[in-house]
Amino acid sequence: MILVVGLSSAWQRTLFFGSFHPGSVNRATRVLETASGKGVNVARVASALGEETLLLTTAGGQRGRLFCKALRQARLPAVTISSRGETRLCQTLIAPGLVTELVEEAPALSPREVAAVQSAYNRALGKASLVILSGTLPKGCGDDFDAELARLATRRNIPVLVDAQKTTLRHVVRQRPILVKINAAELAEATGIRSLSKGMRELNKMGAGLIVVSRGAKATIAFDGKRTWRVTPPGIKAVNPIGSGDAMMAGIATGLMRGISLADALRLGIACGAANALTETSGVVRTKDVKRLLRRCG
Repeated sequence: MILVVGLSSAWQRTLFFGSFHPGSVNRATRVLETASGKGVNVARVASALGEETLLLTTAGGQRGRLFCKALRQARLPAVTISSRGETRLCQTLIAPGLVTELVEEAPALSPREVAAVQSAYNRALGKASLVILSGTLPKGCGDDFDAELARLATRRNIPVLVDAQKTTLRHVVRQRPILVKINAAELAEATGIRSLSKGMRELNKMGAGLIVVSRGAKATIAFDGKRTWRVTPPGIKAVNPIGSGDAMMAGIATGLMRGISLADALRLGIACGAANALTETSGVVRTKDVKRLLRRCG
């Protein structure tokens, strides 16, 4: 089972416009709403690929109730810790040639809520074969929270994959996760090094196993301390690219669970990221798109 920890859940509104003019009144032609957040996106895509998946997250307030209902309707297995804070609202504005994301910060968790997350995580670890730590931590967790979760998993010989930033990333890599997925800007911020190759080497020295750097439509670069891979994503006409990095993480994790080669796992991840961009909401792929795009990953 893939255990996905993503504590900064969101209620996602995606608004479509025939045209968009900043500073003017813009009327949406359609609105879609769904449960979202990086952890949700990862778990939803991994589940769509056929992997047994469990999401550990938080939710609160009226939007939290909508969030939990959406997870149930999607039949996405989840342990959701109730929080006093209202689940954040994130909005994506889509118009021809324009995608804009408006993101709220997740509400802080109380000490009691953090303890509930820790207890739920300890119980879920008993069935986990792989752990994914995904997204920004809510205030109240502390910068070393992911590091502690990773330590508990590695102590049981459960591989850990990480998508984190800044101080949280610098703490968690000390626990030697087998993979860190990051973009170029986040890599530079975590290491203080602008050079992509030197930054990957530095993050590897800090404890990260494989570093996967996503670069949108450009080739994804991976480095394991000795060898470098470059995989070019297929050319597509994106509908909504939000969540493509999360879909990539889900695809890579699925590949690793199935024991395929690292290069093929990267290709699967990139195909999932591209497939996500072909759908209207984040963290959604059509398996037929994944299969078709996988053949075009270079």
